[in-house]
Amino acid sequence: MSDQNKSRRGCPRALIAGFALLLVGPGLLWPLARRLCDTTNYENRTLAAFPTLEAGVDGWPAAFEEWLGDHAPFRNQFLTLKAGADRLVGTLDSTNVLLGKEGWLFLKDVSDSKSLSDYQGLTAYSPEQTQAMADALTALNAVLSGKGSWLVLLFAPAKEGVYSRYMPASVPVVSRPTRVEALADSLAATGVPVLFPLEELAAASLERQVYYKYDTHWNQAGAWLAAQKTLEALDRPFADAWPEMAPDPEKAPLTDLANMCGSWAFCTDDVYWALDAEPAACTLWEAGGEIARYAGEGQGSLLLARDSFGEALAPWLAQGFGTTAVFHGNQMQPETLLAWQPEVPDVVVLEVAERFADNLPGRLEALRQWAEAAG
Repeated sequence: MSDQNKSRRGCPRALIAGFALLLVGPGLLWPLARRLCDTTNYENRTLAAFPTLEAGVDGWPAAFEEWLGDHAPFRNQFLTLKAGADRLVGTLDSTNVLLGKEGWLFLKDVSDSKSLSDYQGLTAYSPEQTQAMADALTALNAVLSGKGSWLVLLFAPAKEGVYSRYMPASVPVVSRPTRVEALADSLAATGVPVLFPLEELAAASLERQVYYKYDTHWNQAGAWLAAQKTLEALDRPFADAWPEMAPDPEKAPLTDLANMCGSWAFCTDDVYWALDAEPAACTLWEAGGEIARYAGEGQGSLLLARDSFGEALAPWLAQGFGTTAVFHGNQMQPETLLAWQPEVPDVVVLEVAERFADNLPGRLEALRQWAEAAG
């Protein structure tokens, strides 16, 4: 056999061997290298568990693939390498995260929200959906007002709208108002105070940072402003002058967007801004903070029903009351609310993030059932 033929036969073998090494090599090296590698779960989610037989024959391969993607050897290292390569070419190849101007990150349309479509004005609630939410809000308000309680609905604006000046030109605004802007206007006709402080936050953002650069949420300044607007709507004392702000090097800014796209090692230039203002004191922190209590310097009692935006909001809003009970949406079953809050408070504030507005009907119904049963 000629040397040329041997070379031709050896080339496919070498390719097969190399491919096999790439597949098997990381798994063989991982037991030795694992202790030296960063295995932190930076993403704001629970990684997939190894599938059981309950997944069924049809579902098991997809479940296994999901598990393997979350637990592959050297996963964090490969994600960081990919993110670094993206930055070198000035782009971001991510199904969940959009790279904006000056390095700002934004959320794309994902499984549980349609942030970009909402921002562009491509989504809308039908008249029937809007009316159903108005009816549910009216029903809850009727029960609460009958027991001497005041209801306020607060929509937390999405970062895409507040920092629209950093959105890339490739994501144009198609129409206005957005679906939540239109919904807020419609729901206000029920007589319930409905807040959507988009304009206030956008105006404030021109002078100070009110959302995190690499996270979907408002920072302490944004939460403080939303709290003051809520207190104002309740005819309670509120601050109309900004407190002093200063970087706190002991606290790290939130980075859920950077974590989603493997860029946690590169997105390190954001700042945690601390406010020279006194928040309410936390007196209870249960279920990972999904159930909490605060003691403030104001009068009366408050129940804050929240999602993730409400965690930063709670201490500033609770300062305007004597006592505050806070419940994350995960804990808003009527029986759970009754166990922790058997009496209807003076005020109920329902906070719902703009991108989670579809959760509003369920939250209103849970609160109505609780309010009817509470003392």
